Amino acid sequence: MHYHRLRRWSLVIVAACASAAGRTGHSQEFCGIDDIFNNGFEVSSFVPTSQLPGGSMSAGLTQDITGSATLNVTLATSGTTSDAMVDVTGTFTGPVNTGIAINGVAGFTANGMFVIPNVPLTSGSNALNVTATILPGTTATTSGSITRSGATTPIAVAVNRTLGFAPFAENFNYLIGTLAGNATISNLAIDFRGIGSNDYNGTLASAPTSYAYAMPGLYLAKFRFTDSNSNVYTIQRAVLVQDIGIQRSMLCDVYGYLKNRLNAQDATGASNVFQPVERTTWLNFFNALGSSMPTAASQLGVVVNGILSPDFADLLLVQDNAANQTRAGFPLRMTQSGDGVWRISEM
Repeated sequence: MHYHRLRRWSLVIVAACASAAGRTGHSQEFCGIDDIFNNGFEVSSFVPTSQLPGGSMSAGLTQDITGSATLNVTLATSGTTSDAMVDVTGTFTGPVNTGIAINGVAGFTANGMFVIPNVPLTSGSNALNVTATILPGTTATTSGSITRSGATTPIAVAVNRTLGFAPFAENFNYLIGTLAGNATISNLAIDFRGIGSNDYNGTLASAPTSYAYAMPGLYLAKFRFTDSNSNVYTIQRAVLVQDIGIQRSMLCDVYGYLKNRLNAQDATGASNVFQPVERTTWLNFFNALGSSMPTAASQLGVVVNGILSPDFADLLLVQDNAANQTRAGFPLRMTQSGDGVWRISEM
């Protein structure tokens, strides 16, 4: 039973190995084997993990964790709306594991773009305070506002999930309330990609309720409803699509950053890899190790497999014991912190 569960993990995350291979970056981390079971666990002679075929290296700490340029963030959402909530979007310059939070609520990122879905609005001006954070602790901020004015739009477009991995099929649900003058919807025009060209223009009854996004990126889907009294209602929903290979490499580098800081005998930096609720415990532990931190780093093993979802990552770590030619595995879980940065939550 245990064997087959781990085989399923291999199909979920390691299928993206090729997209991460060949990238360059300072301090790369070993990041997966195509089939760890047939490449070392079940052969008659012991082969060290680092020598097994099919292995892949991460993009590297510069690209995924520390960045190579000044961290900055730009807010795109502004203006006036009658909607009770909006998807707030913008751009940033920073490593892949840059967390974005607006008014203390974490969002999602891909390709230097971000979205915080369903931000509630009150009547009048609503402040939007944006903070970008990276794992080593650097932050950048910007701010703006959006005004809610007028009667609440009687139409909403609900999405099944704002975030997914490419190729990603998003589902849309059209919610029509009571329209002025007892009107009905006579036409719906949809631009699923937000490029200014309609993918559909016709009746509500025949409108598509899903769209497949093939490539990673931030898409601002636009829905233009026209009722029988010629009133027009425009709704915009954000859909963020990530590259699973890029996300996978970034998670491996979070683990790699832990090793990097232990090798540098930087207890504070190593503890910052963990969620805030656990950080003090790990900081005390690393300080107690003192000059033995590099020895501890050498015993941590490598990432060989795991499950990756938009909300969490469960990684399988393997440690070789060359002396008696055995191999031990243990799990590690990562989630986003409140600032949007991916960190270790269980180890």
